[in-house]
Amino acid sequence: MPTAFQELCEQKNVLPEEWRQQLSTPIIADKMLLDMTDKELEEHYRRVEERAESTKEDRALIVLERAQEGRLERQAVKVWDQTAKQDQVVADQIPEMLEALRFELTNTEVHFLLRKFDATEDFDMIPETPFNKKQWMWCVGECQMLKDTYKHVNPEAFEICYETMIQNLKKQREAGMEGTDQWPDFGKMHPDWVGQPRAATRDALQPYVWGAQREVEDELMRQVAAYEEASRLQR
Repeated sequence: MPTAFQELCEQKNVLPEEWRQQLSTPIIADKMLLDMTDKELEEHYRRVEERAESTKEDRALIVLERAQEGRLERQAVKVWDQTAKQDQVVADQIPEMLEALRFELTNTEVHFLLRKFDATEDFDMIPETPFNKKQWMWCVGECQMLKDTYKHVNPEAFEICYETMIQNLKKQREAGMEGTDQWPDFGKMHPDWVGQPRAATRDALQPYVWGAQREVEDELMRQVAAYEEASRLQR
């Protein structure tokens, strides 16, 4: 029986081994980054981001295929067969299905995964969002990638940065700036928060206001970049 990644390759009319090799090879710039003009740097990063965006499912399914020597994918198929009705589940069922695969997830992690499938709004889940089998397998691969990333990224730091991003996007939308590169004036971070861990970080996703200092934004981007790089290196 072909794996989900092999089925995806068949749909794309590419050979699985060749596509794996291509995805594991970084985009090589024509010259050293330090020698590039601002326009050349912008074009290089655009190409990198474009490929990362267009191959999200592919990379997640490669991780799923390799996890536990294929046992995770086989178990994911069983969980789907036991849960799906009319070849569909909804977002509200996804956390329990992932738990059946022995993933221990915080609400923040669940939100992070569901947001990839447009199943969230601000800090809330959209419980009726439909998932087909293809999306379910993709979601399991994303979940494994997230857990693997904790070998390189502190989980608490990642969750704090992620929650900050969601809070800031919510404020941007409320200010009528959604989809733009403009941001409302968030004000300064409360001095008592600096250097202090948030209470019950791993308990739930709550609308905490962390402020939006540039340092916070930079740390978020660093964590996201580390996440993507760690995922690539694992392949």
